[in-house]
Amino acid sequence: MEIADIYGLLQAWGYPVLLGLLLLTAIGSPIPEDLLLIAAGYLVFAGILEWSGVIPVTLLGVIASDTILYAVGRHLPWRSGTTMEDRVLSPRRLRRATRWFDRLGPWTVFIARLVPGTRVLVFVTAGIRGISVWQFLTFDVLGALIWVPLLLFAGHFSGDGLGELGDAFQWLQRSAVLVLMLITILIAAWLYWGREESKL
Repeated sequence: MEIADIYGLLQAWGYPVLLGLLLLTAIGSPIPEDLLLIAAGYLVFAGILEWSGVIPVTLLGVIASDTILYAVGRHLPWRSGTTMEDRVLSPRRLRRATRWFDRLGPWTVFIARLVPGTRVLVFVTAGIRGISVWQFLTFDVLGALIWVPLLLFAGHFSGDGLGELGDAFQWLQRSAVLVLMLITILIAAWLYWGREESKL
């Protein structure tokens, strides 16, 4: 596939795909939300997407994904088990998140939106504790209005180093082995983190 074809596909489908990928982060997508936001910022730099579309789409995707996690905590019972999801939401971790809420109240939601690695636990716990949906959305939106533009601009500024889309693809081709090693390390770290209940 030529760069021009990729360019056209991204222009035609970039916004709905971006929204869909952000929503999938609520159910354990292997592509982190923060990486998607940085990539979206880069695509603005490359002239494929526009700020007028990227900002509302990413804000909607992030807030909707967070709300799905909140709804899961609000409506589903959680029990400790042997799967990685059960360990992440184990009673020990839920008690720790509960202590955060005891100290900080709904500001815990705001802080978690700005701290990667705490969001699933905090947002599900917010639902379990019965924090009102309007209170959850208020603090989540406040955090998103800071975090989302910050990562979008980081991705945009990364374009100075990566160059245009064709340059970025050439770099990926040259660095394929390095990228695969990095992905393997990240997956291994994620799996290890899931076993360590004391990390959160």
